[in-house]
Amino acid sequence: MPLCVQAQLTINITYAYHYTPLADTLFLSGTFNAWLVNSPAYAFTRTGANTFSLTINPPAGALQFKVTRGTWAFVEANSTGGTIANRSYTYSGSPSTLNIQINGWQDIGGDGQASTATSHVYMLDTDFPMPQLSTSRKIWIYLPPDYFTSVKKYPVLYMHDGQNLFDRNLSAFGEWRVDESLDSLFATGDNGIVVVGIENGPNRINEYSPWVNPSYGGGQGTQYMDWLEHNLKPYIDNNYRTNTTPKFTGIMGSSMGGLISQFGAVQYPQTVKKVGLLSPSFWFTDTIFQQVHKLGVQADMKFYFVSGTTEDSSMVPLMQAMRDSAIAKGLSPSRTKLLTWADGQHAEWFWAREFPAAYLWLFNDLNIATSAGSLNEDSQPAFDVYPNPASNQVCLTASDHNWKLRLISIQGKTCLSKECSGHDILNLSLIPAGIYVLEAQTENGIVIRKKLIVQH
Repeated sequence: MPLCVQAQLTINITYAYHYTPLADTLFLSGTFNAWLVNSPAYAFTRTGANTFSLTINPPAGALQFKVTRGTWAFVEANSTGGTIANRSYTYSGSPSTLNIQINGWQDIGGDGQASTATSHVYMLDTDFPMPQLSTSRKIWIYLPPDYFTSVKKYPVLYMHDGQNLFDRNLSAFGEWRVDESLDSLFATGDNGIVVVGIENGPNRINEYSPWVNPSYGGGQGTQYMDWLEHNLKPYIDNNYRTNTTPKFTGIMGSSMGGLISQFGAVQYPQTVKKVGLLSPSFWFTDTIFQQVHKLGVQADMKFYFVSGTTEDSSMVPLMQAMRDSAIAKGLSPSRTKLLTWADGQHAEWFWAREFPAAYLWLFNDLNIATSAGSLNEDSQPAFDVYPNPASNQVCLTASDHNWKLRLISIQGKTCLSKECSGHDILNLSLIPAGIYVLEAQTENGIVIRKKLIVQH
């Protein structure tokens, strides 16, 4: 007696709105399952960054259906988040494949709404629980361009004020262009990094300081960092390919976001080793200095300070005092960087400009991309660049006697190339200030890339 094989219908979502939350499961709901909104038997399997697939066995004939994220409040929509009619499909009863696209969701909008985020920015969750503060928060995540095509583990940078990082249309003050900067650096050899952007809530000042300022508030920063340490970070490490070693973890923020980054790094040195402080609000409380004196700073951490010279009369002196305090309490002097700019302002455009240099300096002691994948700095052929940042010239040395050099902008343009022997000096007087990648191809064919900051 012949084996009876039931016919199947495979529904492929070939594209889902790029802000479809990565934490959510997509479900099929329709006439074939009594419009159940979150049936496990009708859950899609993720097949890529924005692609999904589900195979079902419906009866032959006319079908109606929609896709949801587990509730009718989170149902698929048009490109502006508006209501769409039920989808219709006539199933023949034979094995078939149906390809569809989801251009938006009723609760978060869609592709028709203006967005400046690159395709590597995703909504991790629209409602990530914060039990320590009895609330929830939107979380965005930037995944490197090769995340879904590699098996690499990546460093992670946690950043505050998440709505200001990637998308100008989510911010009232402009964006940091974190995604554009990292995409450009990746194209010129950077190994990539995962960035987790945490939305600030209505109690931003309270959450970004553990201590109360009599005039402005504060006092919930300890709970906020406890949530990041014990809830958010474990979730990221359990669900994404991250390198959980402390030296691969950073925290960064501006203004009050700088204050909570400083507090969090000193409070949790077993977790965070890279600290980016852009225009930090150390004026808010003297207790931030007392924390450093009480707990100390581990020698292997890295602290990057930057601000404008005219943002506030106390900004630069307090940054310098914090740097000196950290060094006095254990931080290696070579692992701190402090920059001030006459044109710097307390504004997103300034922090956007300074982000690439901060990122590169903080993480330049980790893996460096090569033609063979990646090499750790401890095992790669010697290729030294100094000083860095550089002004009118930079000295170069390589362990190989003969090697080829290229200087590449973060936009991917080759600015100059030359053949070198052992030691060499590169004239930068005609090179505009900015961030570059020095690419050296050694005699044995290994390509090594290092970041170079040019300042005039």
